[in-house]
Amino acid sequence: MDVSQYLNVFMDECQEHLQSLNQSLLVLEQEPDNMEILNAIFRAAHTLKGASATMGFNKMSNVTHAMEDVLSLLRQNELEVSAELINVLFAALDLLEVLAQGITEGREEDVETTGVIQSLQKFVAKELKSEPGPKTEPGQKSERRQSLELRYLPLEIEQIKSAVADGSNLNHLHVHLQEDCLLKGARAFMILRELETHGDIVRTIPTAKELEDEQFEDDFIIGILSKKPLEFLTRFLEKMLDVQKVEGEVNDPEALLVERRGDGAQAVASDVDQQKTSHTKATSNVSPTVRVDIRKLDELMNLVGEIVITRSRLEQLSWEQEDQNMVETVEQLSRLTMDLRDQVLKTRMVPVDHVFSRFPRLVRDLAKETRKEIQLEISGAETELDRTVIDEIADPLVHIIRNSVDHGIETPEVRTAAGKTLPGTVELKAYQAGNSVVIEIFDDGAGIDTRKIKAKAIERGIVTSEDIDNMDDDDIMNLIFLPGLSTSEKVTDISGRGVGMDVVKTQITNLGGIVEMSSVEGEGTKFTIRLPLTLAIIQTLIVQLGNDVFAIPSTLIDQTISVDKQDIKRLRGREVTVYRGEVLPLVRLQEFLEVKEAKNADLDELDVVVISNGERRVGFIVDTLVRQQDVVIKSLGTYLGNIPGIAGATILGNGKIALILDLRSVA
Repeated sequence: MDVSQYLNVFMDECQEHLQSLNQSLLVLEQEPDNMEILNAIFRAAHTLKGASATMGFNKMSNVTHAMEDVLSLLRQNELEVSAELINVLFAALDLLEVLAQGITEGREEDVETTGVIQSLQKFVAKELKSEPGPKTEPGQKSERRQSLELRYLPLEIEQIKSAVADGSNLNHLHVHLQEDCLLKGARAFMILRELETHGDIVRTIPTAKELEDEQFEDDFIIGILSKKPLEFLTRFLEKMLDVQKVEGEVNDPEALLVERRGDGAQAVASDVDQQKTSHTKATSNVSPTVRVDIRKLDELMNLVGEIVITRSRLEQLSWEQEDQNMVETVEQLSRLTMDLRDQVLKTRMVPVDHVFSRFPRLVRDLAKETRKEIQLEISGAETELDRTVIDEIADPLVHIIRNSVDHGIETPEVRTAAGKTLPGTVELKAYQAGNSVVIEIFDDGAGIDTRKIKAKAIERGIVTSEDIDNMDDDDIMNLIFLPGLSTSEKVTDISGRGVGMDVVKTQITNLGGIVEMSSVEGEGTKFTIRLPLTLAIIQTLIVQLGNDVFAIPSTLIDQTISVDKQDIKRLRGREVTVYRGEVLPLVRLQEFLEVKEAKNADLDELDVVVISNGERRVGFIVDTLVRQQDVVIKSLGTYLGNIPGIAGATILGNGKIALILDLRSVA
């Protein structure tokens, strides 16, 4: 069978299982007696084993099989959760992630798995020496088959009596699957579905829900009412794929008429009814979700972008024609287009939990490596971001968290001496603010010593002593984002190489975001990242300079103000004005963009767009504020490359091209 067509689906499910395993193992480490979590880990490993074996990825199948053996012993209380065992299971998970990457790149066979498998097998080897359990004597009815008879409920007995009176027989079918059967749950489900064409299934052991979830070994029992002979039913099942053998017998319904006393039967009835209800829902309802290739969503977003451009053109024509009917029609089209845009954007939105979920494991491993006591607190993981932004934000967050753990949080001895509590805390929080998503990372560690930043900056030749004297605390703190600057006194595998924070700022800036940092020595450090909800369609303010128009993203605009020409002064060679008690630096946008036809030099009342870059604000003088408009970002292409201050371009309603300005480098 050619399985290549299923590779993308397999990889998606593989990543989901690996993420689930990481999260569940972290919980199991803290709650070793949590059987629910242990069962969830076993199911995820078992499912991954079957799927990888089906796809022919034998190394992944072998690793998950070794994990499954260990997890089985844990479920049977033959092994205890220990720090050594958890570390080996995490090592197996790391190996599975390497294998998953290897599968994607077509080099799974190059990954060495022997060491991890042997580490897992060491835990199983001790149990293999134990005495085998008692065997069932020949002719003795198995405990499962006895329990099938004894656990029929009164309502089911009435069903059995009615069916027998109508000529049916009560058959018990003990189905044994092949030992190498893959996806046993799916096979059991198909067996039940096919068997229902020849009768009414009254009960199964395990329950139908447990069969579907693969919570059984290689055999199960079916109680079925059928008018077909027992031999027909057994032959029918034995012909099915993956069925090794079927043992059957016809039962006497009169033997089931046993008086039931006490609350035990009622409890069993309630439990079984609940399981039957769950099975009915699971088998009858259609899944509310569907997997879609991200490239299809990108194409859909591009089409919506073209519709937005066309809508802008129609708006322009309706204003020129001054036709009321046309204006009303275009307004209705605009509302529908906006609704369509919003719905398409929602389909691309995913919770930041897709990124946040990897950090508990990261912090755990780093804490052990640095011998620190650290607690990670996460909030707002349900906040949503565009898929393209999610894919790019992971690396910057890893850089920040690694730095927080390595030389932010102090060692237990230092924290205790300073009167701080243990463990140290790293907080990761996300929330939506307008058209942006804010991510905050805070640690209650030692903070950043500005004196060290000054000394390092002068030592590396980044700034001079004179420049340092003219900088405020915020300017000095922002030096940490320059390449090659690190305050760490020693180089480790985690941080301190003078790289990372400059990469953080570059990546976030490329995403149209802003990163800010504040720190109090001895109390901690806080990073604040502001990101646009989406990179495809953004809201902008259209401004005019001479005969040209430009678009400024609304997420960068603090406010727009009007300034009288008489209120503009010069300070240190540049224009400034006083606004709300603060000195606001001013930049004539035509000087930055080299536009010669600008008219604001002759105006008495000037329009100013105030751009915010963290705590700093700069006012840009323009000729005219035209309007707010949603625009589709178009890349400048590889020929023009990255131009400082230009984020891209867009097509306006009149067909002209307007540059989208990124003025943070000037601010």
